Amino acid sequence: MFLFRELLGSIRARTGFLLTLSGLFVFASLAAFAALLLIGGDANTREDPELLAPEEVILHLSPRLSADAVNDLYVELWGRDDVRSVVFRFAEEVSPGSTGGRFFVRAASAAATATLIELAETMSGVTEVEAGEPIPAPTPVGLTPTMRIILLVVLVACVAVSLLLGRLGYRRLLASFHSEIRVMRLSGASERAIVLPVVSLGVLLGLLTGLLLVVGIFLAQVALGNGTSGTVAVAFDGRALTVSMAGLILGLLLGGLIGLLGASLLASREFSPLGS
Repeated sequence: MFLFRELLGSIRARTGFLLTLSGLFVFASLAAFAALLLIGGDANTREDPELLAPEEVILHLSPRLSADAVNDLYVELWGRDDVRSVVFRFAEEVSPGSTGGRFFVRAASAAATATLIELAETMSGVTEVEAGEPIPAPTPVGLTPTMRIILLVVLVACVAVSLLLGRLGYRRLLASFHSEIRVMRLSGASERAIVLPVVSLGVLLGLLTGLLLVVGIFLAQVALGNGTSGTVAVAFDGRALTVSMAGLILGLLLGGLIGLLGASLLASREFSPLGS
């Protein structure tokens, strides 16, 4: 911990700039990773269970109808070829305080609904007809194959640049700390005691960027909810938590890799106890 604190204290403006840039490119790679898994879906899916489907029709019956009249209407509807199912429910079941009854009719197809509505409007004892609205044709949303390829290229490029910048930042950091490392080796300190704090600095960088990704996904979920934004649907369901945790782990791995690249610089002659 002492060496780790000393490393943090040795970070200067140029070194901090390089490590910060490295962290930003790590975050960009994590964002591309999350986008590949989260962006997609259908922006025009029907989510309200109370909405009627295009082939569904509700017939409101007059409370003055007798049981025999209701039964005759049921038989008439059920005997039609364009009717798939008929369900009768008392109005009190559907809407407390209302009277009469309801026929919930499902047509054989959406095209047959118009004919069924015209028939229902002419039936004696039917006071109102409710029909579902056609579902709009789904608009293509999500990521095209080209966009996915671009995101993959961005992900790989950002990882490569973050490793390069991380190594450059470590080079400047360790160059200002080489005397202390040589003294530690001369005093018999184990190699693990020297390498571990160097790697831990990279892991800390990856942890911060991973947490930044988690916060970003959470804020996006709050802003967009489960709906859509523009022409892109974002699937904020159980996948959001999974992708957040996977991104955090990936950030830790990338940070650890940056730390290992930095630790590999310790093998140079500059850090040797016998070096000039």
